[in-house]
Amino acid sequence: MSEEIIRQLESAANIMTAPPNVVTDEQRRSAETVFLDFRKSKLPYGLCRQILEVSQVHYVLFEAAEVLKSALIREWSCLQESDIISLRQYLIQYVSHRNDLPFFVQERILQVIAIMVKRGSVEDFGLERTSILNEVENLIINGDHTKKIMGCNLILNLMQEYASTIKSTDVGLPWEIHFKAKKQFEATDLRKIFKFCIQLLSNIIKNESMDNNTVKLMEQLLIITAGVLTWVVLYLNDSILPKRLIGVYESVYEADQSPSLRLGANWKEIMLAPQLIPLVFEIYWKVREYELLLHQVLTCLVQLASLNGGVMNRDEVRMEYLSSYIENFLKILRMINSNFKEKEVLGLSNIVKKLQLFFGQDFLKIPQNVQELYLNDITHITCCFAEGAKLEEAQSLDDKFYSEAFDNLLEAWTGIFQECASGSDNILFQSATRIFNTYLQCHLAPPDGSRIQEKECEEIEDNEDNDRIKYKDQLQIIGVFGRIVPSHCLPILFRLLEDRSNKLKSHFQTMQNYTMTLNDSKTLDNLFEDIHWIILIAGHVLCMDCEGETPMIPSEIMQYSIQQCNKMECNLETTLKVLASVREVVFEIDCIEQCDHAVRIFSDVLKLCVLESSAGHAKLGHFMSPEVGCTLMWFLKRWCMSYLLPTENFYQEISPTLIGALGGDTDGATFVINFILGKIQSNICQFNSEPILLQDTVDLFADIVCVKQKSMYIVKTEGLWNLVNLQTELMAGLLPQNIRRGLYKGFVLAGASLTDLEAMNEYYRRILKPVQTRFKELVCQENFNRIYQEENVKTEVIDILECFVGISKGAQMSTAQTIFEYVVPILSELPVFLNLYKNYQLIVQLILELFGQCAHSKRLYETSLATVQMYARCNTNRLTTEVFSEESNFQDLLLVLEFLTLILSKECFDLCPHSPTEEVTVTAADVSLFGLNFVLPLIKIELLMYPSLCSQYYKLIVLINDLYPDKISNLPDDMLKQLLQSVELGLTAGFGTDVLQACLDFIQALATHIYRKSLNNSKVYHAVMPFLKLLMNLTLSHEISSDMMTSASVCIYILICCYVEQYQMIVEGLINLQSDPLIAERLATAFNQLTNNVQLNCERQPKLKFRDNFDKFIANVHGFLLVK
Repeated sequence: MSEEIIRQLESAANIMTAPPNVVTDEQRRSAETVFLDFRKSKLPYGLCRQILEVSQVHYVLFEAAEVLKSALIREWSCLQESDIISLRQYLIQYVSHRNDLPFFVQERILQVIAIMVKRGSVEDFGLERTSILNEVENLIINGDHTKKIMGCNLILNLMQEYASTIKSTDVGLPWEIHFKAKKQFEATDLRKIFKFCIQLLSNIIKNESMDNNTVKLMEQLLIITAGVLTWVVLYLNDSILPKRLIGVYESVYEADQSPSLRLGANWKEIMLAPQLIPLVFEIYWKVREYELLLHQVLTCLVQLASLNGGVMNRDEVRMEYLSSYIENFLKILRMINSNFKEKEVLGLSNIVKKLQLFFGQDFLKIPQNVQELYLNDITHITCCFAEGAKLEEAQSLDDKFYSEAFDNLLEAWTGIFQECASGSDNILFQSATRIFNTYLQCHLAPPDGSRIQEKECEEIEDNEDNDRIKYKDQLQIIGVFGRIVPSHCLPILFRLLEDRSNKLKSHFQTMQNYTMTLNDSKTLDNLFEDIHWIILIAGHVLCMDCEGETPMIPSEIMQYSIQQCNKMECNLETTLKVLASVREVVFEIDCIEQCDHAVRIFSDVLKLCVLESSAGHAKLGHFMSPEVGCTLMWFLKRWCMSYLLPTENFYQEISPTLIGALGGDTDGATFVINFILGKIQSNICQFNSEPILLQDTVDLFADIVCVKQKSMYIVKTEGLWNLVNLQTELMAGLLPQNIRRGLYKGFVLAGASLTDLEAMNEYYRRILKPVQTRFKELVCQENFNRIYQEENVKTEVIDILECFVGISKGAQMSTAQTIFEYVVPILSELPVFLNLYKNYQLIVQLILELFGQCAHSKRLYETSLATVQMYARCNTNRLTTEVFSEESNFQDLLLVLEFLTLILSKECFDLCPHSPTEEVTVTAADVSLFGLNFVLPLIKIELLMYPSLCSQYYKLIVLINDLYPDKISNLPDDMLKQLLQSVELGLTAGFGTDVLQACLDFIQALATHIYRKSLNNSKVYHAVMPFLKLLMNLTLSHEISSDMMTSASVCIYILICCYVEQYQMIVEGLINLQSDPLIAERLATAFNQLTNNVQLNCERQPKLKFRDNFDKFIANVHGFLLVK
């Protein structure tokens, strides 16, 4: 009988592994059936042993090991201890003596052994495991090469089985048992494994030469050692914590690619042995030429640099360990000198980063000479890695070893500056200067710098983030370096900027008379690139990123400016003179050395703005660099947010030069405001074909008018009204999309600074009335219904809608009432427009977007409903027949979903608070439910494959259900059926965890409503009932991931409360399906324990108890109910 089964398996394996053109589909299906039946075998141990002995087909051997694994998980509790020991010993002997086994078969058998060892350790507290490890260690020491490697692989498999608790894939134990087994393993054999590997490695490296077998053995030992040092040790209380808390802890801990080495006091003897650190560094130097070994030993060194926890419970212990580590690390750096291997730089940088993170506060306690040596050496490698990163960027290499290593070192330096600022000022200044200089030189063309021309730079600009985004983190830290030594950095920056600007000025003067050559073009490109990087670096030195905070002048720059005044190195008069002369673009000004250095750099940037505008006037604008133009706008925005019109109360000390030149009610501030508004106007007129430059220009405008202290001056300037008047002069469609809306958003935001109501009304009349008039003149034309499809008319419509979207976006509480009066007449016309332009997707989207900005006024619900109805009438056929080719085809539908969600969520702005006596004939629910009625027929799987549409749809139905469950319960039959079908689709179609969570939330809320309102035997009661069986099946078959199991269990509890009888029928059906009486009995016991002493009343406490019971239930039944 066994021989016949083996013959069938081998024949099926030959078919399974045959090429597709050799076997038929029917043969392949028959072969699959053979293996599926084999995997369901009961007590297959004798058969599997026979297969392992006689079969020569590797696929069959692998399947036999897999069947052993599944059977052991399923039937462990039914097996005799003697049978388990016998099988385990047989498998160990088998893999020890079968040197011809393929790796994948050996690995699966070793995994089976590891699972058996782990299951056994739960009962004997690891005694047998320790004995097995002793045998394995003897095998590694005394066996031949093959047995040594096999022994190492068995240890690795053992560690893998114990390593995870939440994500365990093995043996059907409750998670608490996994957790206890892991802690017990950590307390005993994990240390034993580490000690053994270190001892063996120390013996191996005493040999002068290493053959291939030795290298392979070292690789395995280093992998084990690194595995121990990256082990996630959960130092939590001995009491069992809730699974979800352990899961959160592990997820956060493992998010770091190399979590810290946190060990308890029981590791002291091993980790604090004086020979350990020198030994690992010696191994590193010995194996440095072997790439496979290099990575593992670097991982060990990085982890040892993060040693913390109970093992380091005294200061003298920490200092002794740190001193030893730094001494050996510096020795290695001096041996390497500058001859780094690209595969080691990342590890070395991580060592520095970890040392700073875990020993930063101890650094000041080590001897001064060691501090200086360490800072000098890491300054050296930081500069080397900066150079290496420059080469990687220039050569467009895929692997960015140096770039990532450089980023790590910069991150470490930020901590060093914070921790060591008081102890080694002189050394820190030298380090900051060297690194700043190196970084600057890497981004400048020769002869001042060492920048290498990037390959295909024109294509790179289109396909990658711009430099200020791509290198944002680097630039921020380089800015910190610059502020540490402003007396060194600021003069370098303004001299470089003035030199390049002078050369650019000369270049443009030459171009007016001569044709540019290829060499001239290359020179111009280098000039632009230099200017771009000088401004980027200057912007990060002078200003800090202040996301979510009030931008301020950095304290270091403020102090430097004050020192300049105190030393009579600058004065206000000269500073104002330099500022006032920017339009002349002259860099050699009398007494310019008496100008405040920060203002001098700002003035140089303003001169470049004048140069750029002058080039545009001279018809040379196309030679200007859009990248430099964007960088200029970015710099002006940062500068103005921090330096222009500063709030004096925010500073303990303030520079008389800065406040005198740029403070409130000063001529300098007025001049700067008008200059910048003029530059914004110039960019709009001269560079309207550069959308990215215009967006940065509009961002500058919108950001500065957001600050009331600035906008209260801006609204009084001539420059603002010049910019407003320009809007009526510009042809519709001249500017890229979003630019109009950005400008009008800025105009509206600026008006919020006006405190006088009459002045505010007059301001908004001058801003908004012309746009309203444009709209009325357009729609009131007698022949509008005949000409509305003409291109110039459509362009005018789009332009006006863009203006109104911007106006709505700029509305605030204080200005809403005034703005609403100008917007509402337009909104009331839009349903008609939607009908006219139903075939023009861009106009449809703009109309919907405008409603999305201001639809949460109850006075507008009727208009909103009319708009959605019109959209539905015009688009149903298109959206049900259109080819599902591009997500952009459904942008308007996405806007409808967002619009319906906004109405309900109250997140959009109420432009006109309604009167308490106002009669509301249409509610938000009416609008949303009508929209839902229109959307539901469209919700097919093809449409939901688009992530943004899918996410927004499920967000909408959850919100409607949360707010109006009674309306959902009373939906028409067809509509309710379609809605619940889409929820079922969300549960089963694999749209992602967010959608799955939304569907579970929907069911939970609706089922809770059914229970609490006692809606038994209603249509919604019967419609929701199938979800109980569906969710039970999904959880029992593990089609719902373990991360979502908690949410699913709560949902199942609510459904059980609603459908007690149906739940009992489902349970009985599942039990009756089991052909094995023993499994049926175990399943019945598990279901009884699931609801034992749990009240079915939808209240919080029983819900939490059921949730915890369900975790144990799933872990239990997965062990015997499923065949993996």
